[in-house]
Amino acid sequence: MTREGLIVGFCAGFTADFPGQAPLVEAALRGTGRPVRSHHGFEGRFPDGELCVDLPEDPSGRTVLLCQSVTGTHTSADASLMSLLAAARSYREHGAGRIVAVLPHLAYARHDRHVPGQRRPLMAGLLADLAATAGLNEVVTIASGAQDLLGSLFSRRGTPLTFLPVHELHLDLLRPLTGRDTVLVAPDRGAADQVARLAAVLDRPLLVADKRRVGPEQVEVALRAPRDVGDVPHAVVVDDLITSAVTVETVADAIRAHSPAARIDVIATHLRLTPSGERRLSGLLASGAISSVHTTDAAGRRPRVEGLSFTAAIPWMAPALAARLLSQARPARPERRTTP
Repeated sequence: MTREGLIVGFCAGFTADFPGQAPLVEAALRGTGRPVRSHHGFEGRFPDGELCVDLPEDPSGRTVLLCQSVTGTHTSADASLMSLLAAARSYREHGAGRIVAVLPHLAYARHDRHVPGQRRPLMAGLLADLAATAGLNEVVTIASGAQDLLGSLFSRRGTPLTFLPVHELHLDLLRPLTGRDTVLVAPDRGAADQVARLAAVLDRPLLVADKRRVGPEQVEVALRAPRDVGDVPHAVVVDDLITSAVTVETVADAIRAHSPAARIDVIATHLRLTPSGERRLSGLLASGAISSVHTTDAAGRRPRVEGLSFTAAIPWMAPALAARLLSQARPARPERRTTP
């Protein structure tokens, strides 16, 4: 039987990558009206270096939220994931009720190159298997690309993957940048619907890039411009994830081929730069090829690059997580019956 109280466990990776942010999560969860207990420092190492978990109290019957950062700079993604899985298994073995992993950014969410010329979610499938085996009932993360594919992948393994929507977050990033001459740009067809909704709210035109990946760090882009969109004085590219920054560079080139004098800004939900990506993005900003990049620190990283600005992810994620818990706790409305 599930008890009313919530336990929120802060893994070491979350504490390291989001210092001082745990109280925001605790306050948001207390706003649901349920008592909240916080667990810190339950991960450790045996003298031989092997991972161990030491729970501070009996979690029997309680819902447990495990907050972890699996893509930050304090340790590898693999070590962070193993720590999360070990914690989940420990809470499960000690009788916890529902166990939910809360990950600002999901590792292995990109497709793997399993066969030459093909991209298959090999590692994401393995992660879904491990999440189910460890005893996780759900994984919650901030929305990124390939949501339909990843969602179905986790659901088939028995651990649903829930994406917190980013529409309002994107609007918060876009509004300070958007003027009367702004055109929004979707960097690929997969993002077209999402960016179209943003363009409709802001009443701005939309351009869609037709992107084709031809190598690990090579893409080809053709920009589809409606007939009623002429010269573009200002473009804002709306992306979900920047790693190598190749897409940003290639889309910027395509915009300038259409409008040579265009000023280009970029917003992105997640920033997880590779070493070559950081060099590429720094070069684009330093040269003026793009004017600015506005993103979140959801991946647990804040590289110091001139022209790059961050919005903290946890102050936005915490109330969204609490709202989801509230919606799950509400009883279903009884169907209205009409008498003949």
